[in-house]
Amino acid sequence: MTTKTFRTTLMLRLRQRKRERWLADGALLSVAAIWGSTFFMIKDATQTFPVLAFLTLRFTIAALFLLPFALIAMRRRGALPTRREWAWGIGAGVLFTAGYIFQTFALRTVDAGRAGFITGLYVIFVPFLGLVVLRQPIERRVLLGGSLALVGMVLLGYAPGGTLLGDLLAIICAFAYAAHILAIGKMPRSADWRFLALAQALTVAVLCGILLPIMAAVRGCDAELCTALAPFADPLPVALPIKVLLVAIFTGLLATAFGLMVQVWAQRILPPSDAALIFALESPFAVLFGVLFLDEVLTLLGLAGCTLIFAGTLSVTVGGQQALATDQSLEVVASD
Repeated sequence: MTTKTFRTTLMLRLRQRKRERWLADGALLSVAAIWGSTFFMIKDATQTFPVLAFLTLRFTIAALFLLPFALIAMRRRGALPTRREWAWGIGAGVLFTAGYIFQTFALRTVDAGRAGFITGLYVIFVPFLGLVVLRQPIERRVLLGGSLALVGMVLLGYAPGGTLLGDLLAIICAFAYAAHILAIGKMPRSADWRFLALAQALTVAVLCGILLPIMAAVRGCDAELCTALAPFADPLPVALPIKVLLVAIFTGLLATAFGLMVQVWAQRILPPSDAALIFALESPFAVLFGVLFLDEVLTLLGLAGCTLIFAGTLSVTVGGQQALATDQSLEVVASD
């Protein structure tokens, strides 16, 4: 290979990878905005409607939307999903189920903006869980961005409207989301991302549908365990208000179906820590929509927190582009 051809090949590969990275960054940013917008909608929809019934409806809608894409993909490759694909999809779906159940119940007792702030702590949990569980080192740019995001979330946390139970549920939700992001990051590259998204949506819909009558039966139980589960024991729904249906359609199609497809695809390009920091913008979006539509309060400290989270995300995104250029250059040189 001549020097000129080598340089041309190097530049073409770098440009392609940079385009992919910026596209993945932008796609995850749009998902973060959509997720942030759903907090106030879900809080309003589930105040009187059973949480598990809402989640069953939402993820059933998402699964029905994702099904044709998965069928087309399976037809093109001429094979059904493997056991490994089912295992990864269901495993990630279980984590996804835990995150959504705890988050939705938390929204009943805390403000939408506060729930978004606490949920956003998964940005900090992801790199440290990756270090402990997967032995993934924490890069300095991720540590810097995570530190800025953490300070920003602390400032956002001074907003009023919290309860001990609601805050605890949101923290558990954040752990579940962090584990979910790591699981998606470790999914095999050979697995079809459309089927993986469908398997997760189906898992959430099935698990919530199974839990719904079980938790409804808890309402008539006097045992100590039943008393502990009482905050989660909603009755079976007797009607489906049009408002709840519209929220389920919006969140099912955009926040769930579109969000899952984008997340599984983009995390094949971005490492989990980078994806988590971009998702950190979900918290400021949740606060913003809570202020606009639920008359929640955004103080100057909250505004400063949003700014710091954005700065942390930007530092990771730009730093990731620079690291990508260096790594790709070394990769091409080594292959040559």
